[in-house]
Amino acid sequence: MITTQLQNRIQGLRRQSADGFTMVEVVLAGVMLVSVMTAVAQMSVSALGGSRNLSMRTGMEAAVNNDIQLIQQADSYLTIDSIDANELEDACLDPTNHLISYLNVEVPETDLAKLGIERTMQVGATPDVVEVVYSFDGPEKGVDDEYRVVELNPNFSAQCYTTN
Repeated sequence: MITTQLQNRIQGLRRQSADGFTMVEVVLAGVMLVSVMTAVAQMSVSALGGSRNLSMRTGMEAAVNNDIQLIQQADSYLTIDSIDANELEDACLDPTNHLISYLNVEVPETDLAKLGIERTMQVGATPDVVEVVYSFDGPEKGVDDEYRVVELNPNFSAQCYTTN
């Protein structure tokens, strides 16, 4: 009788201990959960930073592309007929500088300055080419100065020359 009571009591204790977790198991599960959550948080922060950089890069590239299109459009609108008769001789003698001054008036760089983009116009490697240079700092780490260069030939200059 004593053995059966003792056996019943031991079996009851075994059933009770099998129903729950030990303290060591709970601590190990907590440590694993914390390390997994830390890794997920680091990946999330990295993804958000990359998304921000991509958004800034997209905005800068769009502003530069838009400005290039406006400059090309203004160059195509500057024809020999649109130049004032008083300025025509000077424009034909120095077409690149005339185009530069025309573009600075017609296509201001206000939107570019807001994004930290600097635009310069100058006579290119040859005297009949206008060089438009866009410079800005890249939004990513490790990317310093970036440049976009566009070369234009004044459309009206071909009509300045006549044969006698």
